[in-house]
Amino acid sequence: MGTDLEVVGPFGPFDVLAEWSHQLYLDGFGERAILASREALAFVEAAGDERTARYLQFIAGVALHQLGRAAEASEEAGRLLRRLGTGADPVWRAKALALLAESRVDLGMTALAMDHLAEGKLIVSAQRIRTYDHLSATMSVALALNALALFEPADELMVQMLALTFPPARVRLNVAQEAAVLQASWASMLEVAGRAEEARPHYAEALARAARMRQLAVEADYPEMHARAEAIEAFALQRTGDVGLGLARLRPAMAAFRLREELAETQIARIALAMATSDAGDPDAAAELLTAVQRVSSATQLDVWGLTALAVRARNAVVRDGRSEAADALEQLAQVSLARLWEDRHSRFEALQDRIRQREMAEQHERIGRASLVDPMTGLGNRRRLQQLLERPDQRFSAVLLDVDRFRSVNDEHGQDAGDAVLRRIADLVQRNVGDGDVVVRYGADEFVVLVPGGFGAAATAERLLEVVRKEPWLEISLGLRVTVSAGLAGPAPAAEALAAADLAASEAKRRGRDRLVVA
Repeated sequence: MGTDLEVVGPFGPFDVLAEWSHQLYLDGFGERAILASREALAFVEAAGDERTARYLQFIAGVALHQLGRAAEASEEAGRLLRRLGTGADPVWRAKALALLAESRVDLGMTALAMDHLAEGKLIVSAQRIRTYDHLSATMSVALALNALALFEPADELMVQMLALTFPPARVRLNVAQEAAVLQASWASMLEVAGRAEEARPHYAEALARAARMRQLAVEADYPEMHARAEAIEAFALQRTGDVGLGLARLRPAMAAFRLREELAETQIARIALAMATSDAGDPDAAAELLTAVQRVSSATQLDVWGLTALAVRARNAVVRDGRSEAADALEQLAQVSLARLWEDRHSRFEALQDRIRQREMAEQHERIGRASLVDPMTGLGNRRRLQQLLERPDQRFSAVLLDVDRFRSVNDEHGQDAGDAVLRRIADLVQRNVGDGDVVVRYGADEFVVLVPGGFGAAATAERLLEVVRKEPWLEISLGLRVTVSAGLAGPAPAAEALAAADLAASEAKRRGRDRLVVA
């Protein structure tokens, strides 16, 4: 069953600039995408469009990474993280972490990459994908996992994304394309590692996803992506035994899209053609194709296609030279390299799981700690939370204490459920009508405290709270119900002093007739 995308307006007013840069990147013009992103970034920053600025910086980073400029991509990801700061949407942090992880994989900094990925994966897996930003972050994390040959967790995320249904055909096409490449990579790695039977279902899945990719390419009117899908299909057909059909599809496909070095489909097509050419008795032409693949892949530590090309090159050397010392040495190098990659893959998977478990435990402890400071009925801070502030005499606050008028009669006349609803409604009203830095706690059964750091605006806050409680439609809870509060205000002073004085002032407000504010 598909999931509809929730439209929440994630794009800034100058998003057309990010869209242009992104299209340049998708069309394979990486250098132009970087230049366009950086030129537009200066403009949108001056205009205060922070959302578009994020997209532009991310596009520049992924284009740098795709061009093999890992150190620059890593720096761009670091700048994006600094731009986001600590209060940003978590899925944006996941996007930046994934870009940083991919770049650091290429730089050989695998341990650091694993730390970034553990955090990113926890963020994107925490809830259902419902926004474009969440989808984009999930894709970024999946690609970073794939870069480490961690196919299982990467494909789990791909399956979630493939199940989504939302309007933009090109977005769905990009998901299908990356999902097809992942399965082809997984199958190829299994095969060259000597696990041909395990590889077969992944080749079959690559075929299915490439077919979906072709369908979406037609829907999106994107002929080049249609040809790239056919290249993946040709490779999978060739590896599952249908060599003739695979080759028949491969040559037209390679003629229909630009064989840009940064595209996985370019390397897939070259490897498939090299195997067919070698089998047809032209090992020299096959060697040229494989050298081209390895030249592109030499910059990365864990490139599946580079290692696949190495294995095919060893096979081709035997075809060309027969059994020789050089051919045997090349074959041994391929086997050792692939065995090491497979062994490292297992250890990386375990390391990722360990890091995720550690982060989950840390978050659980943090949640437990937060829960001990929260009143379960209202969701406000509780007296323990208040006590933390009372023990800090170095800080000065103004205290507003609200006491619900005649709350016992509310319970007696309207029932305890109505009384509980009143307390929750007042808690919500208070939270929505105080400043961002103000601390709100449930002080007693029917008492609430607002601590205003420094005291600025505390009197206006107190008056506003009396008014919103007075005007709230309490009849929605129970017929005949009317609720008011008495309020006391004191400070600024250390929290304990301000609270004690506000408590006395609230008692005085009740004595003067309730539904009023008394300032100490």
